[in-house]
Amino acid sequence: MKRFFSLLIITLLASQAVFSQEPDRNIVYAVDDNQILGMDLYAPQDTAALHPCVIFIYGGGFSENNQKAETTRAFCRRLADDGFVAFALDYRLGLAGFVSHGLMGMIRPTQNAVRMATEDLFRALDCILKNASDLKVDPTKIILVGSSAGAITALQADYELGNRTPMTAQIPEEFRFAGVASFAGAIFSSDGRVKYRVHAPAPTFFLHGTADRLVTYKSISFFKLGFYGTNALVKRFEKAGYPYVAMRFKDEGHVVSIKMLKEYDALMWFIRNMAFERKNFRVDLTFNDVDREQVWWDRIKPGGVYK
Repeated sequence: MKRFFSLLIITLLASQAVFSQEPDRNIVYAVDDNQILGMDLYAPQDTAALHPCVIFIYGGGFSENNQKAETTRAFCRRLADDGFVAFALDYRLGLAGFVSHGLMGMIRPTQNAVRMATEDLFRALDCILKNASDLKVDPTKIILVGSSAGAITALQADYELGNRTPMTAQIPEEFRFAGVASFAGAIFSSDGRVKYRVHAPAPTFFLHGTADRLVTYKSISFFKLGFYGTNALVKRFEKAGYPYVAMRFKDEGHVVSIKMLKEYDALMWFIRNMAFERKNFRVDLTFNDVDREQVWWDRIKPGGVYK
């Protein structure tokens, strides 16, 4: 069975009334080990020939599918209402059923899960690019937005593209993401510190809680293996002169990963100014909500997820 189905569309809308946040349809972009992989499409209502595009990669620790979660649907529908073709990506969950037995035991399984999700993202991107006209997508304005595991996948994809690794082989040489937005993400490197050796990364919007105990805000490394969070990546971007916006939330934990709607206006500012107008800004902001009450997301650790 072919791994790629060219724009096989499954209609999800019935003739009866549906919730406004439901996707317009689902597009199957691959079949892997009999698993159908699709992306939910949220289409704008205007008649423009081409639209900017956001590929949203949900979070869930690479173990839980949140493609159709309420937050995912609300975020993607708002993007569509604002003129974006929005896709909510499904991908293989490499840590489904995984049980943690300590940090060292998580390294290889996590690396494999990141690889699987990133490969699937590139397969979905390949489908979008090959069918851009039919989907009304402007291929020069494709933006990745990810939450938690999805933020890791988004950052990882731009890192792989910036180094033209084998998983990017099907993507045209001239293609660049217009922007990347990471809500509590990191990059997994097996080659030491993060470096973009072929071309520079896309303008990147980093949002992270400084007390995140699930996806590191700083970095964790063992010899050449490393997991590099927002703080480490911003240092790299600043040194190299890459455009970025960093929003650091002091003493907040992994709750930052679900702030897509709360920080929607900031995201739109980043997209319009840095993804579309290509302004070479380097902005670093720290927010300290002294009246904020601690929530359970602040305390969550990997041992609490994979058990």
